[in-house]
Amino acid sequence: MKKKFLLISVLLGISLVISACAQSPGVETNEEPEEGAFRVVVSRNGFNNEAQGFHIEVEEDQEVELTFVYGDSDFSQNNPHNIIIPEYGIETGIIDENNPEVTVQFTATGHGEIAFMCSIPDCIGHSNLVSGRIMIDESGHED
Repeated sequence: MKKKFLLISVLLGISLVISACAQSPGVETNEEPEEGAFRVVVSRNGFNNEAQGFHIEVEEDQEVELTFVYGDSDFSQNNPHNIIIPEYGIETGIIDENNPEVTVQFTATGHGEIAFMCSIPDCIGHSNLVSGRIMIDESGHED
């Protein structure tokens, strides 16, 4: 009886450890992202796999943190990207398999649309990475 209980306890412990380790970064968790913090996957398929129309919504004067993540690791070759936000003078530098994640921070000043895009014209999928937008709503603005 003791041996059965011990075996069941060990198996239960092992299954809990395996379950905890098996959760990958792409799996949703119950954790809420910090306000103003966004992860944007950059791949030949577009920002977060949207070829056109990808946008992020923020409030005017909000502190924004964008983490750009290399999304072409399934591709047969390294496909570097360099994301720029010209309005704020921001450039990520090369994002690729050797530097897969870059975070930039800024304050969302003004209101309206701010463009971001890949500045490497010969990257594969470049046409899918030229129309990212940051949509800035006026703070305190009522419709």
